Amino acid sequence: MPETGIAQVALDRPLDRLFDYRIPEDTDLRPGQRVRVPFGRGEAIGIVVALANQSDVPENKLREALGSPDAQPILTPMVLELLRFGARYYHHPLGEALLSALPPALRRGHPLPILAPEPLWRLTAAGHRALAEGQVRGRRQLAILRALPALGAALDRTTLSTAAALQITAKDLRQLEARGWLEQTRADPLAPAPPTGTGYTLTPEQEAAIAAVSPDDPRPMLLEGVTGSGKTEVYLRMAADAVARGRQVLFLIPEIALTPQLAGRIQQRFPGQVALLHSGLAEGERLRAWEAARQGERRIVVGTRSALFVPLPEPGLIIVDEEHDSAFKQQDGFRYSARDLAIKRGQLEHTPVVLGSATPTLETLHAARQGRYTHVHLRSRPDGTQPPSVETIDTRVHSPDEGLTAPLLDAMQQTLAAGAQCFVLLNRRGFARVLACESCGWVADCPDCDAHLTVHTQDRRAICHLCGHQERRAERCPECGEALINRGLGTQRLEQALARHFPQTPIIRLDRDSVRHKGALETALDRIRQLDAAIVVGTQMLAKGHDFPRVGLVGVIDVDQGLFSVDLRATEHTLQLIVQAAGRAGRGDGGGRVLLQTGHPDHPLMRGLDAGNYPAMLEPLLAEREAAGLPPYGHLALVRVEAAEAAAAHRHAETIAGHLLAARHGDLRVLGPAPAPRHRVNRRFREQILLRAAERQALHRTLTQARHAWQTEDLPRGVRIAIDVDPVSLA
Repeated sequence: MPETGIAQVALDRPLDRLFDYRIPEDTDLRPGQRVRVPFGRGEAIGIVVALANQSDVPENKLREALGSPDAQPILTPMVLELLRFGARYYHHPLGEALLSALPPALRRGHPLPILAPEPLWRLTAAGHRALAEGQVRGRRQLAILRALPALGAALDRTTLSTAAALQITAKDLRQLEARGWLEQTRADPLAPAPPTGTGYTLTPEQEAAIAAVSPDDPRPMLLEGVTGSGKTEVYLRMAADAVARGRQVLFLIPEIALTPQLAGRIQQRFPGQVALLHSGLAEGERLRAWEAARQGERRIVVGTRSALFVPLPEPGLIIVDEEHDSAFKQQDGFRYSARDLAIKRGQLEHTPVVLGSATPTLETLHAARQGRYTHVHLRSRPDGTQPPSVETIDTRVHSPDEGLTAPLLDAMQQTLAAGAQCFVLLNRRGFARVLACESCGWVADCPDCDAHLTVHTQDRRAICHLCGHQERRAERCPECGEALINRGLGTQRLEQALARHFPQTPIIRLDRDSVRHKGALETALDRIRQLDAAIVVGTQMLAKGHDFPRVGLVGVIDVDQGLFSVDLRATEHTLQLIVQAAGRAGRGDGGGRVLLQTGHPDHPLMRGLDAGNYPAMLEPLLAEREAAGLPPYGHLALVRVEAAEAAAAHRHAETIAGHLLAARHGDLRVLGPAPAPRHRVNRRFREQILLRAAERQALHRTLTQARHAWQTEDLPRGVRIAIDVDPVSLA
């Protein structure tokens, strides 16, 4: 057998091993290349991880690879190493990690697309006039033309589809071109971006932040800037510098669907040079964008967490915007943190990494204070406006009526009378939390989960927010026949209550129910920008980086739900939500106020609340974490065991806990097993074991040895084990 005649292949299977295959004589395989192999009675697509000249598989049983869909590796050596590191760190099968990093079509063995030069489309002078004079009648055409930026900017069809929230066809664009409203142009992918934004003068703090990025400093940079401090413009200037040097930029954002303004600004600054990557794209568009980035034809890659694994031939900068957002942590399958692996990728590729946030996580802030990250501040807003004042309303004194207290209603009346907008935040969608009977105590529960059904009035349904179970809302109690009542408060009920108090004021609701249809979010955001006095009610979507200059008041209905949660990070997330929501107010000339309704105004975190000094707000939390040995002063992992029967879940969790205790290293503690806070979800019972250690090495050595031990056992088919290293939630 010739030297390196064996390909060691990772397959998309929950098996913690590689598979050896003989390389055909007429085939050249290299690490990072896709390969088609026989597996069982069928075939599978895998990734070559390494080459060898011998195998432990007997010669007569060693099967031959069937060839490769690609002429060369599609994963760069650094991305391959990144995924190998991620699989080890998060204790996940390598094959599943590797294949999950590819677009779905490539996982199935489809060939790489052949890229054709794509034209850019821009608004003509006639199109600009048609918009201004109301000549555009068709709703689809109007959406396309409105999505284009200022006169002269140009976008490709894929980017324009995302901006307009439509599946735009070539025919759509040709029709507008025929009317003289659009015209085509071409982009040079290597052309540097415009060096400045239109009429934008950088502040000294912004200039210092841009100058602080250096490929020679291996440390990540924390860019901590108050809301409205111009972090986005700093990102764009940093990216422009990298592109001007002939490099590529990877720009990670938590949820593209919730940050259209940011995605639009990036596209406008770098027309024809942006590859958008997120699950909302059609499969073919996503594949072409991935391949354009891999070939270096797109200099800017903007995407959600999975975009982290795009192979870039000329990496120059990685930006993680809103690094605190929990959406960067994958919650099933390969449970990786895109933020943390972005830092690892920067180290492997010798590329600067910038973590941006107004509310950095405790772990990030602690690392910056220790000097492991460089720490750059943007303490002021470029327009000179000050962060809004933050006040509490004691709900023990001012009893809420459908969630609204008299002081909040008075403040809203004053704000609306001044021609400003009010944002009212309640992080609970639906109409009512519970459908119940006052006579016998019956409550509408999900038949498949340990959860109450949430009432949604618009379609008269009761819905489980854990598994999605739905049923028609009952009018009478199935036990005693009495009329059922709605208990608790959701955004739909709050919207109705506000409409009664302010019947003449436009009210817009912004939650996942109101924007579930394509284009609904963009329509709602446009309406908010067009209105003066208005009320916007919604969930945490209100705090997702939107820039609304007319917001004069932000009211938070129920702060307390996050202060006394059993979840480790609930209080931290609540403080982040408050500061981010407060950042929507006071961006215009009129200043702003933030009112927090709470039944615990004397809580230490409430007493220290100051939207302009987030680090000071975190000091009590840091002290608590340090005393308890919790992150960032310790390390956690969660092992979850699921089964269809509660007894089976607990029995197997006891077995797993035994393996963990037997493999325990250092000061590691094994806590549990115990039922998960949400014990039954979608007809499956969940037990969990918490591991806590002062040293990361002890945690990983214990997991590695214990995992090897339990993988030698034959678990029943319905039992699932999942490992979550550095969990963002214990629920």
